[in-house]
Amino acid sequence: MSGLFGVLMAGGSGTRFWPASRVRRPKQLLPIGGDEPLLALTSRRLGDVIPPERQMVITSARYVDQVRAMLTEVPPEQVIGEPKGRDTAACVGLAGRLVERIDPDATVVAMPSDHVIEPIDEFLAHLQAAEAALDASPGSVLVFGVEPDRPATGYGYLRRGASIGERGGREVHALEAFIEKPNEERAKEMLAAGGYSWNAGLFAFRPAALRAAYDAHLPSMRASLDRIGAAYLHDEFDQVLAAEFPKLEKISIDYGVMEKLDDALLMPLPVRWDDVGAWDALARLADEDSDGNVVDGSAVGVNSSGNILSASEGSVVAVHGVEGLIVVHTPDATMVCRRDDAQGVKAITEALKAKGYESFL
Repeated sequence: MSGLFGVLMAGGSGTRFWPASRVRRPKQLLPIGGDEPLLALTSRRLGDVIPPERQMVITSARYVDQVRAMLTEVPPEQVIGEPKGRDTAACVGLAGRLVERIDPDATVVAMPSDHVIEPIDEFLAHLQAAEAALDASPGSVLVFGVEPDRPATGYGYLRRGASIGERGGREVHALEAFIEKPNEERAKEMLAAGGYSWNAGLFAFRPAALRAAYDAHLPSMRASLDRIGAAYLHDEFDQVLAAEFPKLEKISIDYGVMEKLDDALLMPLPVRWDDVGAWDALARLADEDSDGNVVDGSAVGVNSSGNILSASEGSVVAVHGVEGLIVVHTPDATMVCRRDDAQGVKAITEALKAKGYESFL
């Protein structure tokens, strides 16, 4: 067996979307900016190119039942619950070992489960082109770089190296460097210069290539990942996963592996992409009303403009004489912050925890 296999990373807690996103039901399981939960949208987006039986979801153990109920066509044994959050290196390393048991010759595409990507046809064409690129270079790891349309400071960047040529009708380059999140001046310089992409956390690999990369750069993970992989699809899997996964180093795959590779590939991805990272994303996903307000649910703005207003079902949000705010109401919580400081919602959740209000998180 061979072909594309999708890994959907769905373990985050989505604190920047509080109070809609909660520990018991995080952002990726919610319909933010649309009618469909983000995880379901991500799965459906893969269509016939990577059908549900060729998908694996790596989530938190507490969300396994919810994910299986949402994605009924994904085989239940391919919905994996991490017993403890250990960041993306552990997540992807685990997925690589498990897919290797199912189809060692697969081209695996790992992707976050809470992003919006359009147009879908162009995205899928690039996934198929990545398979062709790894057919030609099976020992490499390929990173998709989203072509930037603004000098964003909230994302890391990728610097494009020499052209490798076309694979599957799409251009492939050497990946020259990872760039940390820049300040606004540097972001503008990179946008003007060209040759830089946003790092969307989307990449493709063959299981053997990923294993070799981890052996070289995160060798401490090898023993535990080997034990987990050997137990997969056997009765003792849950027990072995619970014992071994927490031993894995907590580090991102970028820092732990990707930034250390000498032969990684970069495929530019010219799509409309949004990481739906905080409430201000609604302004990019939904239309404004005549006063420049973005409304999610039932809301009324009087003499107000430039606000993002969100009300849960059965409630209403009403504002008067305000500008540039985010106001979110749920049955048990209300959150208000400046629209230009949407990232500050995470600080709110930390303050609530410090005050002993964990039951509202």
